[in-house]
Amino acid sequence: MPRILLHVCCGPCSLMPIVHLRDEGWEPTAFFFNPNVHPADEWKKRRDAMRDAAARLDVPLLEEGEPVNPGLWTRGLGGVLQEGERCRFCYRPRVERTARLAAERHFDAFTTSLLYSRYQRHDVIAEEAERAAAAFGATFLYRDFRPWGWDGIAMSKELGLYRQKWCGCVLSMKEAFQQRKEAEKRKAEQKAERTARLAVEAEERRKKKEAIAANLNKRARKARARALAAETAPSL
Repeated sequence: MPRILLHVCCGPCSLMPIVHLRDEGWEPTAFFFNPNVHPADEWKKRRDAMRDAAARLDVPLLEEGEPVNPGLWTRGLGGVLQEGERCRFCYRPRVERTARLAAERHFDAFTTSLLYSRYQRHDVIAEEAERAAAAFGATFLYRDFRPWGWDGIAMSKELGLYRQKWCGCVLSMKEAFQQRKEAEKRKAEQKAERTARLAVEAEERRKKKEAIAANLNKRARKARARALAAETAPSL
């Protein structure tokens, strides 16, 4: 059975790649190397979740590296801080180290669980992985694991794995927090708008009921007046 080194970014994202690589006949070994994950406690949570996933799926797990200071990481981007543009510098060291290790340990190929996420730039990942493969004499296996996105989510929840709230680096953490803050603000505004709308509608219904009641009372008074007039009218 051919052996493949699977770079893994976290526990949840590793599940479908492991399952489907095995279905193809590969024997995967997971490799956790993610210096882009900040802060240190987040890095440890993702590492521990990957350990849990590897144990549950009975897949060998290699680990390398330690949490990196977020400030040093950001300075290493050379001013390329925009979301999307900076991602290449996040992918590069991980696929390079995976390609090198795959060549050193004579794996038949390597790939990455980054290809599972619908939020990642697959073209850039593939480009960087192919470049690393050529540089270190390894073989990169491209697979699009995104079609099994919901299966992976369901499985990770079933296994009780830690599910992260941002991509990885401190910049994405701040962006995720800001996006959640904006989403909460929009939700609060929508709730306030709905409350105001319902109050206006309730007031309109109240006035309508009062108008109907007043009209009925008016008609009833007229009917009583006609009846009284009929009773008191002189007989001919």
